Amino acid sequence: MILNEEQAMLRETVAQFFTEKAPISELRSLAGAGDEQGYDSQLWSEMVELGLPGITVPEAHDGLEFGWMGLGAIAQEAGRCLVASPLLSSVVLAQNLLLNCGSDAQIATYLPSLMSGEATATVALDEGRFFNPDAVATSEASGALKGHKTRVLDVGQCSHIFCVAERASGERGIAMFAPSAEGVTIGSRRMMDLHSADSIQLDGVSTEDVVWLAGDDVEGGIQRTIDQATIVLAAEMMGSAREVLERTVAYLGEREQFDVKLGTFQALQHRCAHMYCELELAESAVSAALTALDHAGPNVSLLASSAKALANDCFTLISSEAVQLHGGMGVTEEMDIGLFLKRSRVCNQLLGGSSYHRDCYARLNGF
Repeated sequence: MILNEEQAMLRETVAQFFTEKAPISELRSLAGAGDEQGYDSQLWSEMVELGLPGITVPEAHDGLEFGWMGLGAIAQEAGRCLVASPLLSSVVLAQNLLLNCGSDAQIATYLPSLMSGEATATVALDEGRFFNPDAVATSEASGALKGHKTRVLDVGQCSHIFCVAERASGERGIAMFAPSAEGVTIGSRRMMDLHSADSIQLDGVSTEDVVWLAGDDVEGGIQRTIDQATIVLAAEMMGSAREVLERTVAYLGEREQFDVKLGTFQALQHRCAHMYCELELAESAVSAALTALDHAGPNVSLLASSAKALANDCFTLISSEAVQLHGGMGVTEEMDIGLFLKRSRVCNQLLGGSSYHRDCYARLNGF
């Protein structure tokens, strides 16, 4: 990943911050405490102090405008530590949905509190077992919003929920409401990777409690936001995959069988070399997608699907191989490798699996 000097300094700072403040042991402690919020509020406050919510926000809105490549680097470092935070849900998804779909007045009203950490938000997009943003059954009818959403990240103590729904006019829109609104039922759920992903039942939420985002191109804004979040998630997955590979290579260099280092076995060297090649290939696709975001390229959706499909396959391969190469220790609670394996399976389904994105890539190429 090619970064400018400022982005490289930011990455170094964030890497040190996550290593010190958010080791994987903190994720285990958070899950053990049964906190429904799903992340450490103090950690998030410190991330806000570093300016992370404003990384890609334009300077016109008081953001840092460090670019998507900079945010991708941050996501990679978060992936190395399996950091539980609303970075993806509130910053990448909700903030950009507001910027892409909201009116100037709405952006001026809601964005400052999100950037300052005073408030957090999340996006309710999925409805079925698998990711399909075009299949929207949640709708507005008779002055009320009804429907069901799944895999909604970090609902916890969030201030706003941005819900993709069909308006009375038949057009797809973004309904914003508070989790405490009458008719909203939150089903708390913790995924196997110890991160939270809740379900939301909407039973006649009054339109008086709903604000519809009123930008000029809501439909296009939804797709742009999905592409942006997909690429950032792929970057996070690359950070996790590289961490797993490095840990595995280090383990093979230390572990002995019959007084011989496992790392000297050529068959195991071949497996590590294969993982490294797949990692470099996937990282190249993610870098290309981040570059396209920074330059507003015309093929962002195409590159987003390419990046996510390759990231899914790469992270799944490396995490699976890592468990095998660690032997029985790989699935014990004493080692973190098993958590990376679980995270890979969850990330594979978030914002689309490999089959979904290969199909998107083919359709965008005219097949």
